[in-house]
Amino acid sequence: EELRGATMTMQKLHRQRLRDHGITLVEIIIVIAIVGILASTAVMMIGHLHYADTQKVVKTLDSSLSQLQVKTMSKSGNQYLYIYRLTNGYYVKILPDNLSAFDGTLLDGDGTKLSNTTIKICQNGTELAENSFMKIAYTKQATFDTTNTTVQTILIDGVPKYSIQLVYDTGKHFVVTES
Repeated sequence: EELRGATMTMQKLHRQRLRDHGITLVEIIIVIAIVGILASTAVMMIGHLHYADTQKVVKTLDSSLSQLQVKTMSKSGNQYLYIYRLTNGYYVKILPDNLSAFDGTLLDGDGTKLSNTTIKICQNGTELAENSFMKIAYTKQATFDTTNTTVQTILIDGVPKYSIQLVYDTGKHFVVTES
């Protein structure tokens, strides 16, 4: 009987050890809930990053247009704003050169980078192709130079979508949130 009692005690200890080292259903549910919360937070943060990237593009283009207008009015000679696309993204640059075709020596990675290609920039509704550009120019009277301006609506296709409307007659530009 002592042997039987010792065996039962050993079995109880063994079961107790298994329970101490095993994972219960409650623990599994808690881990799944924590992983779910972390995953949903990560997805929300990615959405906020895309929103912030789009906002940055819009603000950069808006200030570049204002800067171009001031430079054209204050300097002798014309200034041109180029929004262009390279393989790694979209750029903006103000130059004194009036380009009629894409020139990779002038429109290069030294411009201000707007974004990578996750955000699309469209000229009058059509996405800007790689190694192409849109050009914007002002006159000395602070209106758009319609002969040298190749765009009237710049669409920033991000989260959310924005457009920059150029009003040729007045020289003003407006940022509009697209629905």
